[in-house]
Amino acid sequence: MPPQPLRFDNDIREFLETQHGSLVTLSDDPLFVRTLRTTVLKSLGIRTDCLDVYQDTSQALRRVAHYLSIKNPSPVLVLADRLLNGRLTLEFMRGVKGAFPAAKLLVMTQETSKESLSQIFEIGADSVLTKPVSVGTLIEKMAGAIKPQGKLSQLVQEARRLLDLGDTVKAKLISKAILKIKDNSPVAFMLLGDALLIEGKRDEAIQAYEQAHQGATLFLEPLKKLASVHRGEDEDTYLRYLKKLDVISPLNTERKCEIGKVYVRKKDMDRAEVYFGEAIASAQREASSYVEQVVSGIAESVSEDSPAMAEKYYVKILEMKGDNLTKEDMVTFNRLGIALRKQGKWKEAIDNYKKALTVVPGDGRVLYNMGLAYADGQQHRQAVDCYEQILRSDPDFHRTAAVVAFNIASAYLLVKRGDVAREYLQSALDIDPHHQGSKRLLAKLDAGD
Repeated sequence: MPPQPLRFDNDIREFLETQHGSLVTLSDDPLFVRTLRTTVLKSLGIRTDCLDVYQDTSQALRRVAHYLSIKNPSPVLVLADRLLNGRLTLEFMRGVKGAFPAAKLLVMTQETSKESLSQIFEIGADSVLTKPVSVGTLIEKMAGAIKPQGKLSQLVQEARRLLDLGDTVKAKLISKAILKIKDNSPVAFMLLGDALLIEGKRDEAIQAYEQAHQGATLFLEPLKKLASVHRGEDEDTYLRYLKKLDVISPLNTERKCEIGKVYVRKKDMDRAEVYFGEAIASAQREASSYVEQVVSGIAESVSEDSPAMAEKYYVKILEMKGDNLTKEDMVTFNRLGIALRKQGKWKEAIDNYKKALTVVPGDGRVLYNMGLAYADGQQHRQAVDCYEQILRSDPDFHRTAAVVAFNIASAYLLVKRGDVAREYLQSALDIDPHHQGSKRLLAKLDAGD
């Protein structure tokens, strides 16, 4: 028989009053907030000050951190709208479960598609509530997020606690007990697999995860474990499980990026680009800052294998910024320039650096990279001009690294200014006495004297 409503009430009262727990709410829905206040203050009769309501994700996250980081931390239930001011709050959810795994998370949504629900649970939500909501349903969902309901759920929670402590023997006994209650329980096989993996029994763990997957083909956790154990061991099998996960939960941006990276390693750039494109489209549904993070990660991951593809994604970042470029975007400009130079596109690299200088005139790092691009095109006089602009405002710039002094020296030597080249070569060797390029160039100068 299902638990009686009174049990749900008592679970919440114990959480808020006995355990001194707190409710941190992220919502711009006045009707829901009013229902929540009525539930806590009137229906449950809670007298303690335990409810915080925010419409700003950073403030809400700081409040969660406060409760869980004090000397005597108190438990927290976070109630978060999936949409806040029309924007998805997935990044906030990731922040809560990533930084504060002890926090319980209840997500409120009007979206009930399988894909959206899979995404929410994969982030780590403990419960999902579909709006609009009654007081009774709210109490039931809050209780379900705070405390596992039923004997099986309590056994699972205890087994996970034991695994955290490294007690695999007792955890395996509980998994067997669960299997006696529920034959072929996927969760029991998951617990067994986790225990075996901790014990170093990889093959047996894989077998247990496979049994969990066969018992519930739409259950994400066994597939995630199977992908994880094959990562770095069997690229094809790793990719197969990643793609199965993508079919079940297709809104996971990081996983789409990872699939794309696997295809890059397999030199299948066309398929990689398909998944990278899907990752960007998925990220665009969240927040522009997250989009930039995703695109930048893609560009960096392919920069060695495919500078041309990296170029495309760095350009995309700058295009997304439009006229809102700042000093912080110089990293992207410089990485784009490097990707262009790797392809022999030194003229395009110079144009890129000139655009960067309209945002940060006289920036030393941009001018230095522009000098390298000029050198790539055998335009050594222009390279020297770039370096001299830097050195007029920052006379010690060449001391940044031996290779910097060496590159400046090389440009001076190629415009027949060996005396200046010698000074910079000596600086390079002061920084790194074993710098082979500087030693060779200095020997060449000495031989010509």
